[in-house]
Amino acid sequence: MQSDYKIFLALPLLFLFQQKLFAQQFEAHSIQYKDFSTGQTKIETTTFEFDSTSFTMHMGEMNVYFGLVDMTIAGGNRNYRLLDRNDDTVYVSFNPRAKYIDYRLRTYYLRYMLDKIKEIKPEVIDTSPPPVDSLGNEIIKEDTTIYEEADVMPEFPGGKGEMINYFSTNIRIPKEATKNKVKGFVKLMAVVEKDGTLTNILVMNDIGSGCGTEAVRVVKTMPAWNPGENKGESVRVRVQMMVGFMPK
Repeated sequence: MQSDYKIFLALPLLFLFQQKLFAQQFEAHSIQYKDFSTGQTKIETTTFEFDSTSFTMHMGEMNVYFGLVDMTIAGGNRNYRLLDRNDDTVYVSFNPRAKYIDYRLRTYYLRYMLDKIKEIKPEVIDTSPPPVDSLGNEIIKEDTTIYEEADVMPEFPGGKGEMINYFSTNIRIPKEATKNKVKGFVKLMAVVEKDGTLTNILVMNDIGSGCGTEAVRVVKTMPAWNPGENKGESVRVRVQMMVGFMPK
């Protein structure tokens, strides 16, 4: 296998959530990858900065710059065709909701586990006068952004242990799940609003037999969370939850 930097050369472009016409900028962080040719998992901390036409990879003292050939969207996957600096074609598949990417270079098949993906917002200086109300007081515009991370992350009252107890107490195992001996975890995503209520509840991974529907029902009955905060102000934050179904 060639030097390690070639393995990573195309990865940042996997996180483009729009077509090439949109010049969004992102930063991504990978902590390890699995080599399916050997079955080994390797640790390699790498940071990427990229937009819709180019990207930079930072690994130790090395900075490498590359460009995108093309991208197609199939279902929830983004499929990329890329070139390394030796003009070798690299194929990568990425789902924005998943925390991994699949990478193929000739006979190499690697899966990278990600611990951080965020959009870099360009700084825009607004020189227009602030809006005012009828009394001449400045109107403060509400921040409605949904954040993936916050200075203080949202938390179920009492913490993770109490959330697990809440699920254990309130989950009703569907009859179909018991009949089919279905066991496992349903993965959910939701937005914790500024007042702690949960909205935008989505099933990311369902184990079937009615478990996904039951997980959503229980999450909707949750008490208000402690909301997330940025700079001391409450903000909307996206969170993930695992709801267990373990019939006896």
